[in-house]
Amino acid sequence: MIETTKTLPILSILQQAYAYLSKHEKKLRPFWLVHLVFCALFNVISNGLSNPLSLIVCIFYYIFWCVFFRFYYQKKPYFEGRKILASAVPSSKMIFITVALLLFLLFVPFLPLLLGFDNAYLPFFEKYMALLQAPEAGLINIGIFSLIFLSISPFAFSRPFLAWISALQGYSGLMRKVFQKTRGNNVQFFKLMFLLQVPCFLIFLADNGLGCHGWLSVCFYSVYLIYFNLVFAKVYDFFYDVKSCGEDFKKAC
Repeated sequence: MIETTKTLPILSILQQAYAYLSKHEKKLRPFWLVHLVFCALFNVISNGLSNPLSLIVCIFYYIFWCVFFRFYYQKKPYFEGRKILASAVPSSKMIFITVALLLFLLFVPFLPLLLGFDNAYLPFFEKYMALLQAPEAGLINIGIFSLIFLSISPFAFSRPFLAWISALQGYSGLMRKVFQKTRGNNVQFFKLMFLLQVPCFLIFLADNGLGCHGWLSVCFYSVYLIYFNLVFAKVYDFFYDVKSCGEDFKKAC
């Protein structure tokens, strides 16, 4: 039997996530405090992912979100090694798809050179690269990256995220099943990610403008990313017809 196509109610999902965050604020405080520590660590660790320490922190950060979602759905024990390992499959797909699409889109400006349009295209390409490498181009680079990520997010992030949530609970993490349940919602996912990214962009501007060296972002993301993940928990609940799971800390459906 063919499932009825459902259209994601974006504003309702955002409101539901905020209502859950407000209602269970006390129970979520431990997650907020631990997440604050993670955000602070990422801010002080130098050299990004090239630093072995950041890779170790990323592993524990991944486990943190696994525990968070199992807590939301009241899947006890909250730390379940087998489920966490199972969830690594869709999360790996999400990373692979995102990186592959980003690399492809970043490669596109070089394509005319490989096709032999050197004379006509090279002057434009050189000006483009010089603009991106200018010291004041940080905001432009962030904007370009955000637009690229938005364009691929319905396929590379949003749906794989739902598959990850499903696998984490011990259910099917097949991408095909997620695409079946969410078909016809590419524009809705795009709109949702756009709305979720706007506060991040504004905080980036404020952090840089005030010279906070990332600490304003640390305080903001320590709470906002919890809300962000609650939004996708509510998106999962909508498409998978989950009734009140995690809402009142009852046993999972």
